[in-house]
Amino acid sequence: MNLRAIVLFLLCAFSGAACGADAPRVVLLKTPHGGLQPQAVMDGKGVMHLIYFKGEPSAGDLFYVRREPGQERFTDPIRVNSQPGSAIAVGTIRGGQLALGNDGRAHVAWNGSGKALPKNKANRTPMLYTRLNDTGSGFEPQRNLMLMTDVLDGGGTVAADATGNVYVAWHGLGLGSPRGEGNRRV
Repeated sequence: MNLRAIVLFLLCAFSGAACGADAPRVVLLKTPHGGLQPQAVMDGKGVMHLIYFKGEPSAGDLFYVRREPGQERFTDPIRVNSQPGSAIAVGTIRGGQLALGNDGRAHVAWNGSGKALPKNKANRTPMLYTRLNDTGSGFEPQRNLMLMTDVLDGGGTVAADATGNVYVAWHGLGLGSPRGEGNRRV
């Protein structure tokens, strides 16, 4: 028996994980509309929320869809970014990030493209954020969150909780900080 089989056996035997016939199914799905860099979150009602990227990797758009339990099709896509071409899909960590908050509201954060507005205070690429509007029919205008940081490095992330708190984090330099890897902060 190899190490992988032993670890799987131990996980099943001691964690309470369902590893037999009752195990959750893994379903492979294509991203709708040929989208790239999908991010999916399943809510407590079994609704799949999904964002994906379309367009030129250096300046494209993010889209949001849902798939209700038992349905085979996703909803019609809603563009996430309010400024066309303000998202990127350069590298594997810079794409849109999705979190669900209060009442299943979608929150999205992403690295802005070179075209994205507003720029940060150093007139550079912004870290952008938006959320689904109250009616669920569209997204609020995108906001730049980089008010006290300069260079955006790598990708950001977003988290939200059921009490209405939303957290966005990214890696960058403080305004006026000396350049260099050792001076970057979250």
